[in-house]
Amino acid sequence: MRILLRHLISSRIIFFLTPVQLSASRLFTGWVAAILLLFQLAGLAVAEPMAVTIVQSESSGPYEEFTSALREILLGRGISATVIDATQVVPGSGLVISVGMKAATAVAGSGVSSILNVLVPKAGYEKLLHDFPQRATGQAYSAVFLDQPLERQVRLLAAALPDRHRVGLLYSSRREGSGQLRRELDERGFSLHMKEVGELPLPEALQDLLKESDVLLALPDAAIYNGSTIRNILLATYRSGIPLVGFSSAYVKAGALCAVSSTPAQIARQAAALIREFKETNLLPAAQYPQEFEVVVNEQVARSLGMHLKSTSQLHGEIEAAEGGEP
Repeated sequence: MRILLRHLISSRIIFFLTPVQLSASRLFTGWVAAILLLFQLAGLAVAEPMAVTIVQSESSGPYEEFTSALREILLGRGISATVIDATQVVPGSGLVISVGMKAATAVAGSGVSSILNVLVPKAGYEKLLHDFPQRATGQAYSAVFLDQPLERQVRLLAAALPDRHRVGLLYSSRREGSGQLRRELDERGFSLHMKEVGELPLPEALQDLLKESDVLLALPDAAIYNGSTIRNILLATYRSGIPLVGFSSAYVKAGALCAVSSTPAQIARQAAALIREFKETNLLPAAQYPQEFEVVVNEQVARSLGMHLKSTSQLHGEIEAAEGGEP
């Protein structure tokens, strides 16, 4: 491209310099045109591609899956991305994609002005806005949440477990959105039963809740659902014959009955769309839930509990149809 432009400029300059027959005014006009074209070429030469830096919490698991998928999409659009970890110095310009809470916390405290956070729970993102209030007013600070919208979680319950009407929920502190969850459940014939962990130890709160529940709904809450507690929670629900509906495919593999979640590749596609929007406007839209999702089911747990569930494609189709039918 540049060779062609240089040839074009050279030929145009020669054209304007060669003919003696040209009038002085035409010669002057030709020189002006050639100079303008030179300036255009200089502008093309110095134009820099969009700078994207991906900051990973870890270089493994879903973080690496997301990064690989996003880089592939961006490369297809002629955009290269630099990948660093959360302990490294973040570039002060361009768009930064923080992957996971560790990276999101490190980047939020940096001098970067344009940040898209991914694979972070909504509660974690809201904590970042609280801890770094300057980010709340930024026009280029946003997120694609890790967790699913409450409406989608309730639709999964309605599609998979229409006969289990009493929904149990453990929480560690006053939970924002519990009113919305209760309304969503009420509209579909469910009732919500909640127990706070803290007033009671986790084992006692769980046992009390299971006595008044047909299904336990797990929502992201690191104080309750973490690596040191999930095994005991799953054992308690299994022994009580109460299915646990999780919030990730990892929980389903561990023993939850089912979950609706988004894969790193699905979130990468959504992030790529936001990056394209940022490239055009230099702005990011408001933080948002995942658009694409999948339904995962643990067939072995279903059989052990004597339950027959619809196929994952049927469940996905019912949830998607419900979402399409609402404004």
